[in-house]
Amino acid sequence: MMADINEIEATLRARMEGRKPIGKTIKFDLKGEGFLFIDGVSNPPTIAQEDGKADATIAISLDDLAGLVDGTLQGQSLMMTGRAKMSGNPMVAMKLGELLLP
Repeated sequence: MMADINEIEATLRARMEGRKPIGKTIKFDLKGEGFLFIDGVSNPPTIAQEDGKADATIAISLDDLAGLVDGTLQGQSLMMTGRAKMSGNPMVAMKLGELLLP
């Protein structure tokens, strides 16, 4: 099954509803399949399919991001196996769970 960026965006948007800002921005670089930019500074936090300067960038395939969002994949194992790579402030990635966990 191919992951759909619009479905992932909608799922993450719903999870961020009512969450407090984390004070940082995070970008998922989907390796040629687009971008998801999370503005965790705005209140409430927002998500959009756009590229922008972020405090942390996570390069990950769309399918792996879908697995991360639906809980079938773990972020730590994706990082350890090189299927996801992070640049920027690593502490921002730690805060990501505050916004995205169901």
